[in-house]
Amino acid sequence: MNANDAKLTALTTAPSGSMVEDSAPNAPASGSFDLVLEAVAGSVLGNGGAPYTLTVSTIDLTAVSRPWPVQTVHEAFDEGSGWKLSGAGPDYEYTQTFPIAVPGNGPGGQLAGHTLRAVVSLISQNAQVVSIIESDPFVLV
Repeated sequence: MNANDAKLTALTTAPSGSMVEDSAPNAPASGSFDLVLEAVAGSVLGNGGAPYTLTVSTIDLTAVSRPWPVQTVHEAFDEGSGWKLSGAGPDYEYTQTFPIAVPGNGPGGQLAGHTLRAVVSLISQNAQVVSIIESDPFVLV
């Protein structure tokens, strides 16, 4: 990876507290699930302290709407935000979990049976680093 670049590499849905992807993350009876985001950054950027913004949004593909508000997270390329030196080389790795509460308090609610997709963007403060990723479609029960 370029020493001054970063990239979002994975965005998955998982049952709350799990890191294992699940296409029905709130099944069988949960009022929440997790979005798990993974990223990499080059050796200079990954611990350089440069600020960036993550924007986390979800689209209800069934109703063509936004089922809950967009989350905006302000972080920096540093250990305090979760960037860690990769065991395989000079680059940095990042994993962040975003808990998502299901509207209507869980199974059988207003989104039961709806197909959704999550989208995350990373934009550095100077807009020199930009990355976008979307999850596979998932269904709420």
